[in-house]
Order: sequence, then C-alpha cells, then structure tokens
Amino acid sequence: MVNNFNILDSVPDSMAVINRRGQIIFTNKAWSNFSVENSGDLSRTGVNTNYLSTCESVKGEETRMAMEAKKGIQQVINRKVEKFELEYPCHSPTEKRWFILRVTQVLENPDLTLMAHINITNRKMAELEIEKNYKQSLILNERLHTTLQKIVHDIQNPLASIMGLINLSKSENDKESVNEYLDLIGKGSANLRSFVKETLKHIASIGDVKAIDMEQIVTKYLDTIPHLLNQNGIEIKLDIQQDGDFYTNENELQSIFSNLVSNAIKYSDPLKTNKFIALHFKSDENKGVLQVADNGLGIKKEDIPKLMKRNYQVNRESSEGVGLGLFLVQKSIRNLEGFIKINSDIGVGTTFTVEIPNKIKLQN
Repeated sequence: MVNNFNILDSVPDSMAVINRRGQIIFTNKAWSNFSVENSGDLSRTGVNTNYLSTCESVKGEETRMAMEAKKGIQQVINRKVEKFELEYPCHSPTEKRWFILRVTQVLENPDLTLMAHINITNRKMAELEIEKNYKQSLILNERLHTTLQKIVHDIQNPLASIMGLINLSKSENDKESVNEYLDLIGKGSANLRSFVKETLKHIASIGDVKAIDMEQIVTKYLDTIPHLLNQNGIEIKLDIQQDGDFYTNENELQSIFSNLVSNAIKYSDPLKTNKFIALHFKSDENKGVLQVADNGLGIKKEDIPKLMKRNYQVNRESSEGVGLGLFLVQKSIRNLEGFIKINSDIGVGTTFTVEIPNKIKLQN
C-alpha cells in the first residue's frame, strides 16, 4: 500500500499519509527535507509517529492552533467532513513564511487520510501588500477629508476679518486710511493663501515633524484677523517661552492654536468692557504646553465633556459655527500624541491647556 504513494515524492509540497489512529505511514521527500532543513525532529514528524500526539504536545503560543489542527484532522479521519484546511504562519529566523494545512480523504481507502502542508508565502505576501495599500488609502482619504474640513473651518475668521476691512475701506473717504486698509487686506490675503497652501501639504505630511517657532506661528495667524479682534474689542496677551528647539507637526499645532483662538472670539462676552484672550506657550526638551484663556461667556460644567464631539455646539441658536472647531482640535491633539484639559466657569471665562510631547529625540 505504501508504494502506491511514491508518486507524491514528485510533489514540491510536504505530504504525509496517516491511518485512523493518526499514525504517519508515509511521508514524501519534501516532508522529510523540510523537517531536516528546519532543524525538525523526525522522531516527532516522521514515519511511525502519531501526528495527533504531536499536535497535543505543542506548547506555548502555538497550542491553540495545534489543537485546532488536531480537531480538524480527526474530523476527516472519522469522515465527518471531506476536507479540512488551516492557514498558519511558520516563520524562520531568516524569512516570513505561511502555509496551509490541507487534510483530505483517500477515496480508495477509508482507513487513510492525506495531509499536505502547502507553502502560500507568495500569495500571503501579496495579500498583505494589498491590505497595506488599502489601509493607506483609507488613511489618505480620512486625511483628505479632515484637511478639507480644516481649510473650510479655519479660513472663516481670516475671511471675516478681510471682508470687514473691505467694508471699512468702502466707507472711508480718507485716501491714507483706505491705503492702510488695503495693506491690511493684502497682508491678510497673503497669509490666508499661505495657510491654505501649508494645510494642503498636511495630506502627505501628517507624520512630519520639524523645529517650530511658536511666536512666528502665533503672529502669522493673528495678522489674518486684526479687524475681527478690533471689531469685538478683544485684547491679545502673549507670553511665549520657548526653551530650545521644539519639534512637532507645525500644521497640526497651527490648527489647534487657530481653532482655540477662534473659539475664544466666538464666545467672547459682549457685556464685558475689558475682553481679552491670553496666549501662553512654554516648551522644554520633553514637552510643549499651549494655554488659551479668555474672560468670555464660559461653559457649563456638564457641557465640557461634550465639547470635542463632532457637530456639538454649546449654543446652537446664537452660534454661527457647525461644531467642528473643537472636534478638529481633538483630532490634531491625538495625532500629536498629546492631551487637553478644559476649565471653565459661566460668566468668568474658559481656559484650554494643551500638552504635547517634544519630538526632538526623533531627530537625533
């Protein structure tokens, strides 16, 4: 009977024939060669050994899969199923490998079962590459969607400021004042164009970090909204203490800062005469802390946990926004592996504190 299986020696996949007890009665050359080449023990996998017992003896992380293999083989032996297949990894010290254990009935002999270990590494590598590309496309699509949201949301304040300056220039008769407005409009438009351009780069550079100049980021954004600040009678208080290089993704930090300032302007208290937004930034070799505090309307304690949800607005009737600003802040903070704290009192004001790690060590 054994001689009938000698033709299997010409098959490149490892194959063995077992009896109803699970005892191996034949192995082809590929089976024996694989065991020798991979420092296997033929006394556990060769002829006259019991393959079911070998499965039972497996310890460690592979135990579950070995028990699954034993159960499937036993079902084919007992003719409860026609075939059984199990995909499994079998990596060597030098390469990644995957196989399929395929167990089928020997139709001409109900007492025998054929086992084959088929190398599917090439197929598996192709599948993993496809899966990787698919995940990257999902990430890219999500990044594109978020970036477009950021552009649409973050340009509203600069645009409102530019439009306000345009309206002022139309009602102004003094040529010198008109020219001053036009200069502000030109500067604001240039900064806005630069912002959109840099934000679009974010699609391909979410993981990029570089040394940033926080004072420059703050000044550049504030230059796009001078009329908005003046119109609302808001004073900006700056305190920037940057000790050494601070590395992070500039676009994400810019988005966090601009949205928090935008939020502070939106919810300023019209009844107060000395309105302010206090901007504080401090960094060292380990982290950077950005704090945006205002003396605006404030937020109810029960509303604070809801602020970062998409489309959530504290006051839908009075707000012109769509509830994206703080949601985008949360996404940017997560991308920077940081966290945010919010303290607020109704009628007193709100303080947002953002802490993000300094990625300087990645550059060394």
